[in-house]
Amino acid sequence: MRNNFMIKLCVFTFVMLQLWCSFITFTKPYLGINLAYTPEQQWVISKLDLEGVSSQLDVSVGDIIIEVDGMNPNDYHTVKAWHVIEQAHQILLSRAGQEHIVQVEMATLSAFTIIPFLVEMLCQFMALFLFVKMRHSLSARLLLLFFLTTAIIFMSLGASIRGDAVGKLLIVSFIAILPVVFYHFSCVFFREKGEIRLRTGFIKALYAIAALATVVRLYVYFFNTPFAYTMLQLESPVTLLLFIIGFLFNMYILTALYFKFRKQQSPASTIVKTAWWSMLISFTPVISLTFLPQVLTGSRLLDGIYTSWAILLFPITLAYLLMSDQVHDIALVLRRFVCTGLIATLPVTLFTAIYMLFFHNSVDMEQLLFIFFGTLSLVAVMLYAAEYLMTRFEPYLFPRKFILQSALMNISRRLGSISSFRELKELFLVDIVKTLQVTGGAIVFQYNGETEIIHEGDLDAEEINRLLVSQSLTASPGYTCLEMNNHEDYTSYLIMSRKKTNMRLGKEELRWLGLIANYLEISLENLHLINKLKGRLKELAARLPDESSAKDIQWFRKIMFDLQEEERIRIAADLHDTTMQDLFFLKRRLLQLGEKLERSPENQEQLSNTVNFVDMINASLRQSCFDLNPYLLSEIGLVQTVRTYLDKEAYTVPFALTFNAEQVQLIETKDLQVQRHIFRIVQELLNNAKKHSEASNVRFRLAESDSLFQLSYQDDGVGFLHADLAQRQIGQSSGVGMEQIRSRVQHLGGQLHIVSTKGSGVNIKITLQNEKEIPA
Repeated sequence: MRNNFMIKLCVFTFVMLQLWCSFITFTKPYLGINLAYTPEQQWVISKLDLEGVSSQLDVSVGDIIIEVDGMNPNDYHTVKAWHVIEQAHQILLSRAGQEHIVQVEMATLSAFTIIPFLVEMLCQFMALFLFVKMRHSLSARLLLLFFLTTAIIFMSLGASIRGDAVGKLLIVSFIAILPVVFYHFSCVFFREKGEIRLRTGFIKALYAIAALATVVRLYVYFFNTPFAYTMLQLESPVTLLLFIIGFLFNMYILTALYFKFRKQQSPASTIVKTAWWSMLISFTPVISLTFLPQVLTGSRLLDGIYTSWAILLFPITLAYLLMSDQVHDIALVLRRFVCTGLIATLPVTLFTAIYMLFFHNSVDMEQLLFIFFGTLSLVAVMLYAAEYLMTRFEPYLFPRKFILQSALMNISRRLGSISSFRELKELFLVDIVKTLQVTGGAIVFQYNGETEIIHEGDLDAEEINRLLVSQSLTASPGYTCLEMNNHEDYTSYLIMSRKKTNMRLGKEELRWLGLIANYLEISLENLHLINKLKGRLKELAARLPDESSAKDIQWFRKIMFDLQEEERIRIAADLHDTTMQDLFFLKRRLLQLGEKLERSPENQEQLSNTVNFVDMINASLRQSCFDLNPYLLSEIGLVQTVRTYLDKEAYTVPFALTFNAEQVQLIETKDLQVQRHIFRIVQELLNNAKKHSEASNVRFRLAESDSLFQLSYQDDGVGFLHADLAQRQIGQSSGVGMEQIRSRVQHLGGQLHIVSTKGSGVNIKITLQNEKEIPA
């Protein structure tokens, strides 16, 4: 509760100070009239600041001030406290024995008003950002305090130079305390980020001294005004000197840490190096060009308004280090800044010289320096950020390049999902044709004297084939042909026609197409090798021996069958989710169309036939999905699934189909994986019967005893010799046959018995031991 009250009190005080300082800054002009009290007890103008509006008034050094706003100068608050004339509207002065009145216009915006305000707003934004994002971090709260301290300094700057006591109290007090806040933050920051512990025992004493000094200033500035000028004259150089000493002390701490960790490749060394460089770059301008010359000579080389903004680089860098777990190499960052600065120097120098040439009568050195360094900084930052900006705005600056790069990324991401040559069209060719805006494109394969063309769009496949045979495709003006693979197994080409505007592809598009061809070349080669390996694996799986010596490679059979099942399930799901859904919506559209058509018998008959044909296709696909994924096994069991499957097939096969099952309850106790293998064996036996048996009757029988399961198959067809079975190769016919059946039986640990001769049919018995489990 107490903490909330203190926070609210601090926020209220800060808002009140902000309103007061802003009121003084934006409503009162900065005059810059400095006075001296002569032995003759007269107030005489001793100095006119060039930055003030006094240069535009009819006042000169040596003028005697008689009245300020109708008051005796001794009674005017800024004269009495600071020996300056500020916040005045009318001045009565004497020059060469003649009196005249000087009217002061209302305040106008200038660099001395705008720049501190913008820097203050940036500091407040960073403080608010840290409070919202990282309020629970102690180092973040201290960095927030650093930003607020800097914000108060810039907030009070305008009021201070206008002779306001509140502004002078704030700026002197917070400049003195800024190095203490920074050191306090450094102690906590390095402890959190790098487990580096610094001495903190004297920090409270420094805060106490700063608070006591503020109380003394408060008393003198507001309650002992005649002594305020003397105290300010003594304290100003001391405050600047303390600031410089505080900066050097912090640099000493960072330097000591740098030498301690410079040989270590650790986050702590990178953080120390980054903090050291950012602090050096941030504070060097204001100290070397403003504070130090002010202490040593009483005058500044460059006004603090132009140098103090660089201080923000340091806390912003620390805010980045706090919020990011990734620290960039500071040497690389500095090298890039130096290079961009050197590149920007020449054009900025030429621009400044031209500006001075055209406006030499109205420009002074400070303005030229501001123009030079400000423009140099802006150009250097723009060059440094050019890569990032070009990337962000590439869709607007280079839309064609952006489209090509986006398409390249999409295509490259799909490389991992391609599993067959058939997918090349959907995954690659459609996007390539659409991106290049050509009339058509093709991927061509030549192998074993044959040519296969996968094309998309308006492309004449026969013409492509004719040009390939005549070896004149690459020289054809109507096509762009890139050869991808060329070896003894096959040759592949990527072919694009002209653009829809009848123009050929440009250089940028050809380079992009070359990258696509390189990606496709790798993908096609991988597909070729994968397919070749699959063929050899199938052959190996079909020819595995059934002796006991083959048990150590049973895992291979399991992997092969698992892969087959996964692929079947995937294909079944794709058919159900795509083609069958499309047929469903097609049927609905046809029925809706039938309601709108003229209800003539001829139209209704044609529509009815079309709908029936769609239903037939849908039923055929549904049966194919069931063949691929016999989901009924888990719902109604093996026996009923086999019975359902054979009953449906009985309507289409050219022979009588019979099925018997015994001891059904024992059969259904088998593992689902075993049931799936048995169902696949039934499928393969029936497929072989349809293709090769020429039988009139085919019988299936399932039987189960306490120790033995038996699957029997019998037909009265043409039969075969065992020698013919031994010579059959994987890849012939449908690719599944007796070899696959034998492999599944061996995987299940069973026995396969085949009795057959030419012309006497086939009798197959498969027996499985119940106590055996499928090898893992």
